[in-house]
Amino acid sequence: MTFSITPHIGAGALHFGMSRTAIRAQLAETPERFFRNEIEDTDFYPSLGLFVLYDGTETCVALEFTRPARVLLDGISLLPLSKKKAVALFKADPGLEQDEAGYTCYQLGIGAYYEESQRAETVIAFSPGYYSS
Repeated sequence: MTFSITPHIGAGALHFGMSRTAIRAQLAETPERFFRNEIEDTDFYPSLGLFVLYDGTETCVALEFTRPARVLLDGISLLPLSKKKAVALFKADPGLEQDEAGYTCYQLGIGAYYEESQRAETVIAFSPGYYSS
């Protein structure tokens, strides 16, 4: 499935601020629910390559993508990008954070994690304030 990110809004029909019920109504698959880091309430849709992260009120605060998802920003597919190319894409953000594991672009509400691969393992789109809560 292809997800087009709109910074600080969401991806496709999935928007930050939507309830878990509303998100689930948009997707045809029953998710696997779990708590990441014991605090992040998460629904995982394996066939879509989609993690939906919720706050304590079951409101969507972030969307994280892995393969087989195709995730786009302004028509650019983010999962296949090398870290070097991705960082170059987001260099206009003065607050861009990067380390050996990935990058976080607060200006657009997008980040990525690179494990051993030259391509992103996951790409996250997050709501304003997600990392400050």
